[in-house]
Amino acid sequence: MIPRASSLTEPCSNNVVEYNALLIGMQIANEIGVKNLEAYGDSKLIVNQVRGEYEVRHEDLIPYYNATISMAERFRNFYIDHVPRQQNAHADALASLAASLALPTGVMRKYLSTSTTCIAQGSLLKISKSR
Repeated sequence: MIPRASSLTEPCSNNVVEYNALLIGMQIANEIGVKNLEAYGDSKLIVNQVRGEYEVRHEDLIPYYNATISMAERFRNFYIDHVPRQQNAHADALASLAASLALPTGVMRKYLSTSTTCIAQGSLLKISKSR
């Protein structure tokens, strides 16, 4: 586990936030040379979509799903599993701490939102809706 804090500057749905968190973690793992990645999330919907067990029905989530699958292909092995929120106290505590701390300028990566899709600035994550 590598603790990191990121901030979305515009409101997004919980599912978009969950996908962003997964993609940011995957991007960091890729940047440091991880070849075999295990990811755990407390969003059963997102985990099961990525595993192919649930269909992605919400139009705004499709670009995030596609980006996640594309990113997963960069790893030799990628595994994702669901961890119930009740069993995820450590991650919840870190999230609460990160939300309560004011980090110095430049330490936190900022994100912005277009109408319904959150898009990261810079090279970390770029997702756009395509029709």
